Amino acid sequence: MVQTKKKGPMQAQIFTFVIPAMALIFAIVLGAMWWQRRDQLHILAYSYCFGSMAAGVVINIWIMGAIGPIGLVGYHILSMSGIIAMMWGASRRAGQDIPLLAYSATVVVACILLGIAGSVGDIPTMKLVQNTSSGLLVALAAQNLWHAEKRHLADRALVWVLALFSGFGLVRPVLTDLAAVLFGDGEQGMAMLTSLHALIMTVMITLMALCLISSVIADNMAEQREKAAIDVLSGLRIRHAFESEAELTAEKARVEKVPLSLIVADIDHFKRVNDKWGHPKGDAVIEGFGDLISRTLRDQDIAGRLGGEEFGILVWDCPLDSAAILAERLREKLPEIDVTTRGKKLGCTASFGVTDWRGDEEYLSVFKRADAALYKAKNAGRDQVFAAQDKASFPLELPGDALNNVIPIPRQQ
Repeated sequence: MVQTKKKGPMQAQIFTFVIPAMALIFAIVLGAMWWQRRDQLHILAYSYCFGSMAAGVVINIWIMGAIGPIGLVGYHILSMSGIIAMMWGASRRAGQDIPLLAYSATVVVACILLGIAGSVGDIPTMKLVQNTSSGLLVALAAQNLWHAEKRHLADRALVWVLALFSGFGLVRPVLTDLAAVLFGDGEQGMAMLTSLHALIMTVMITLMALCLISSVIADNMAEQREKAAIDVLSGLRIRHAFESEAELTAEKARVEKVPLSLIVADIDHFKRVNDKWGHPKGDAVIEGFGDLISRTLRDQDIAGRLGGEEFGILVWDCPLDSAAILAERLREKLPEIDVTTRGKKLGCTASFGVTDWRGDEEYLSVFKRADAALYKAKNAGRDQVFAAQDKASFPLELPGDALNNVIPIPRQQ
């Protein structure tokens, strides 16, 4: 029995030492991740969360008995600031507004109650206020993130971990009272209770850290994939990325019954630009046209460089006639891009083919129809917009016959 009595406190000490050590490690790891991406402030907020958590546990275990009511309030503010920092970072990353007023009100009320309870030495009330306020704050975070876009498995897991964290904080005072009844108020019972609490907190902190670290890694991987899918010169998607996203967008449009249109553009006589003025001027034209497209389109539209001087644009919620007007707008603005030689703008032009996405068509079918309209525009003298007119599929294996089914879009005066 003597060995058992010594074992209980030792287990409690080990567990209570592990919590701040792990929190500090996670703070350092996240701080190092932020240092590599200092524009991502939400990562720094995560690091601060675990840093304040480590400091708060140290204060709670080894210093709490020596501080007065003011120190107790300061400790609570430190702990809550870490939770709020984590919530701010997660909400910022998810594009959600953080309800700072509700969070601040929770902290202020808790601090007032803690100050009162601490001044009279009411320890049970102090513990109740600490656990309840932190649990409520984390519950608010989970509720806020529940409505945010969940981009990765880590995002969904974080919501549930926060919910469990909140639940533990809210029921911890009840568990403490229950353990006192079951095991008594002796050293052994308190050691077992402390060990249990420490174990649960260790698991919760680890899960929360893994979710946050995983989300940061997943974001970095997604960003790298996005960069790999972008054409460096035009700033638009490369052909494979454009076609893949077009297929996904078409499926979404079919489900939501939204019209789609495809524009294919080709810069006129681009080889002459390279031959006469050099490839740097040709690159400048590609870059300028890509920038013009990016500035003209909406966020829900998709654009890509299909190769060389050819571009593709998928226009969301846009019928054929509206897409043709958009193409005409681009055609008119292209000669104005800031690419000069000998003090004069090159005045490059482009030809456009436009069609709508019809039913369950695959991308290749739609592209061939738009490309046929583009070919017609180039044969008709270039610097024009042609749109597919009929509602049936073209005989794509005979592009010459398909050209009879396109009409020119009048230029806007």
